[in-house]
Amino acid sequence: MLEKVEKPKTLKDTALEQLRLAIMIGQLAPGQRLVERTICEQLGVSRTVVRECIRHLESEHLVTFSAGGSSVAVLESDEIRQIYHLRAMLESEAVRHCAEQASPELVELLQEGLIQIRDNLHAGDVVEALAHSYAFYERLFVTAGMTVAWELTERLNGRIGRLRFMTLSTKERSVKGPNNLQDIVNNIAKGDSKAAVKACRKHIDEACRMGLHLNQQ
Repeated sequence: MLEKVEKPKTLKDTALEQLRLAIMIGQLAPGQRLVERTICEQLGVSRTVVRECIRHLESEHLVTFSAGGSSVAVLESDEIRQIYHLRAMLESEAVRHCAEQASPELVELLQEGLIQIRDNLHAGDVVEALAHSYAFYERLFVTAGMTVAWELTERLNGRIGRLRFMTLSTKERSVKGPNNLQDIVNNIAKGDSKAAVKACRKHIDEACRMGLHLNQQ
């Protein structure tokens, strides 16, 4: 059997990941102008690469263009509500499917991912917690057979990551978030789809309220 060959990252891919992360964690603040020359110097790449990255980030709605140039997009309250509403619809459906076809292997994988998220947050490494959160949700969607829904979610992941970093950086959410995910996993393990969906919606509703509050500060 031949195994799939992983595509090596290009210079643009690496630069794009760094720029996206800088926006997600607030190193590049909402409304901040993106100066191409400065970014070129910091990343050690050409202006062509930087421009390609900025155009890509515009397609993810992380960057906006105006007469004055490009800048980090500002998340508006209505946009935040819509993002969490879509999350609630898609994730609760994925959770329901997982609960209906729960297997010990799935539960073990989810539990391992959750432990990693807890450990990262306990160590204060929110960036690494974001990476494991991404993997946790990808596993949910793929196991549920909802690959198209995951593709849609991936298009929002830049903005979801911004909100998740804000909320998980607080002491309250760094504890309550993993606890809520544990409730979801426990109900998936029991095959209780209704309880799993309820726990999922509670998790997202709480995150939405905190995200709106933090974004207004």
